[in-house]
Amino acid sequence: MILIIGGMCQGKHDFCKSEFPDAEVKEHYEEKVRENLKEGKDPVSEAEKWLDEISATMEIDGTDTAVHLSMDSENRFKEQNPRELVIIMNEVGSGVVPMDKDEREWREAAGRVSCLFAKRADRVYRLLAGIPQRLK
Repeated sequence: MILIIGGMCQGKHDFCKSEFPDAEVKEHYEEKVRENLKEGKDPVSEAEKWLDEISATMEIDGTDTAVHLSMDSENRFKEQNPRELVIIMNEVGSGVVPMDKDEREWREAAGRVSCLFAKRADRVYRLLAGIPQRLK
């Protein structure tokens, strides 16, 4: 799994398209965090569940040795390389602390979720002014 973080309009999507054109991409996960909070769910637990579900259906640990077998149209086994998962998140914790309690809670939860993703990711990139910096 790859995590790409950065502020709004910093080139995250262009970087993802150029570096990982065949990847499975989940964009704007910080908005999923907002939805979880509105539904009264713990965003970190929900993110962990989501990652566990995905890992059951696709390889997300970044290993190049994983190979899946599938049947072709003539019922022969063929190797199928799994797609890589890329999560793109906007950084929301910088700047002025919002006066609104819900906005502060959302920022805190989005930060905790991005920490979870960074911990479980094989690679983490941060983009600033279109320049990627590999953090992990």
